[in-house]
Parts: sequence; C-alpha cells; structure tokens
Amino acid sequence: MIANSSAMVSIDAVNSVSDKMSEYFLNRFCEKPDKKMASIDDPYVRSWEGYAATYREEEAFQLLKTCYPQLNFPIHEGINKTQNYIDVVLKGKSLLGSEGDTLLLNKPEGVRFTLHESIAGKVPVLTVADDEDFVKIVQCLLYKNNPTPVPHSMGALLLNGINNWDRIKALKTKWQQNNPSESWNQEFSKNILPNPGLHKDKLIILSTKPYSAVSADFLGLTKADWMSQSLTLRLEHECTHLYTLSRYGCASNNLHDELVADYIGISNTIGFYSKEWMLAFMGLEGYPNYRQGGRLENYVNHANLTLEDFRQLIPVIKCAIENIASFDAVVGKIHSVDDQVARMDTLCTTDLLDISSPLGPSLLSQKYAYLFAKAV
Repeated sequence: MIANSSAMVSIDAVNSVSDKMSEYFLNRFCEKPDKKMASIDDPYVRSWEGYAATYREEEAFQLLKTCYPQLNFPIHEGINKTQNYIDVVLKGKSLLGSEGDTLLLNKPEGVRFTLHESIAGKVPVLTVADDEDFVKIVQCLLYKNNPTPVPHSMGALLLNGINNWDRIKALKTKWQQNNPSESWNQEFSKNILPNPGLHKDKLIILSTKPYSAVSADFLGLTKADWMSQSLTLRLEHECTHLYTLSRYGCASNNLHDELVADYIGISNTIGFYSKEWMLAFMGLEGYPNYRQGGRLENYVNHANLTLEDFRQLIPVIKCAIENIASFDAVVGKIHSVDDQVARMDTLCTTDLLDISSPLGPSLLSQKYAYLFAKAV
C-alpha cells in the first residue's frame, strides 16, 4: 500500500510540473544511446602508473602539488584572478610567493592515492583523511581556490578533465629534445591542446567521513563499520559516474545520475539496495517531510527551481527510490560485470519520471531482462 500510495503522489506531481521541472527531468543519458563505450585507459593512466611506482605514500600531497599547481595557493576570494595564479595555474609558469601564501593542510600525510581498477577502466583515486583538508582540496580543484561552501553531505568528487602540468612539462621536455629549434608554443596549440587526453586527468577524490552525513547510529552500525562502508560506497558511486561519462558522455549533478550511482554504490557495498539507506541519504527518511541538509538539495540548486518545484520533486524521488527497491528485489544480488552493466544501462536509459511511475518496476525489469540477455 505504501508503494502504491507514493506512486499515485508522483503522478499528481508529474501532471503539474513547471517548465523548469520538465527541463530538469530531461534524460541526458539518452542523447547518445548507441555510443560505444570509450576507453578510459587514456595516457593519463600510464602517467599515474609511473607515479605509483615512483612516489611513496607519504609523498602523495607533494606529487599532487606538482601535477595541479593550484594546490600551492591558499583559499582566498578572487585569488584565481591574480596574475601569479593565472601565470602558474593557467600558463604553467614557476610559482612565485612565500610559504605564507601556500595551502596549509591539517594532515598532509593523510592524503593518499591509488590506481583503482573500475568497471570503466583504471582511474587514480585520491583519499583525504581529514574532513577540512577534503573541503580545501575540493575548493582548490573545483572552485579555483575560492572559498565556495562545500555541502557537509558532499564527500566525494569525480573531476573530469583537469590540467596536469607535470605531464605537460614532460611532453615539452621530450618534444624540445627532438625539436630544439622549433616553437613549443605552436606545437602545444596545434597538437597538444586539441587532444585533452595528452594533458588532462580524470581523478576521483574521496573523504573518509560518514556517507551523506548520515551517522552510524542512525543506520544501526558501529562507527568503524560505517567508515569502511562509506568509503566503499563513495568509490563505487564515483566509478558509476565514470562509467556513464564513458558510455553516454554524461556525468552531471542531477538526481537521475545520483539515483543510478547510489544504486550501484549501495548494492556493491552491502549486497542489495536498501531504500531506507537511500531515503536517509536524500533527507527523505521522514517523508513527506524533508530534512534540511540532505543530499537532495545538492542537486537542484543549480536548476533554479522554486520552492513549489522542490515540493513536487520530493514525491517523485521518493517513488523512484521505492520502485528501484522493488526492481532490485526481483533481480537480486549483482553477480557479474555484465549484470551490473545491464542494471546501469537500464536505469540510465529509463526516464526518471518513468522510473517513478506506477509502471516503474515492471519497465525496469523488462528493460533489464532484454539488456542482460543481449549482453550474455
């Protein structure tokens, strides 16, 4: 009865959605449905394999400052507009400044990196042990060292396409050795800049705090168990974004993306999809009330939705979570790579409003059966 009731609520919401809501619900995954999965093992992976063989664990932050020089600058409003920042971060020039002008972390030794073999290929993963350090690193790499607030419920990030100046300088050195009398600036503009794989990285950044700012007590877990599970959940979640980026050319800050990524994250962490966990992550454990600070608000701020739009969104997301749980109960535990891919493609290519509709569970089950049979 509860599932049916929430489905009816979602229908009422869908019938009266605003133009902004209609735009928000557009399925970005269906823009390139026949696109073959691109190779994630770009040249940056080979560079990170070299880093892994060369650098000790405690040297991780020093390596990162070499690759991403913005990590040498403090967090300060408008610092990205200063000439020194522009010269160093955008032009690759040598850093100028004193020790007091650098980024100071609480625990630089708590920054570690690994190369993770994800379902979409190898990817460097940065783990930050200190919560304040995680915020600072996100502000450096995502917000150009500006003190832009990072939501407490945000604990991970997939960076897609960040300049690695260590790689660029290595390319320059090698090219100049073979072409001593020619112009590197012309070579860079003509042959390097148009090929992002030669100079840009993909990077996953993970914090070690409780997932979605939900406490261990709330889930009935020990703090140690929840810390371990939170880290696994975050990694699986971001690797799902990496997959959709490769498969569909899309990994956006949208609730459709987040429902897919959390489905895989939860399922691969505890063996099944928990709607109770998912509702808590979104701030909907007290539905129809929304808990301020839940992750739901993180994915709508950029869409400029009205308060009424947000109220209409709540039952749609609640129903989608219920229907994904029903779908998961039918298909059971993920048992292979082909199985996981079929589930991800099923959820991606089914519109969010269809997932939340009364026919959502059957639509998902039918599409999954077709895609899984096709894969095997």
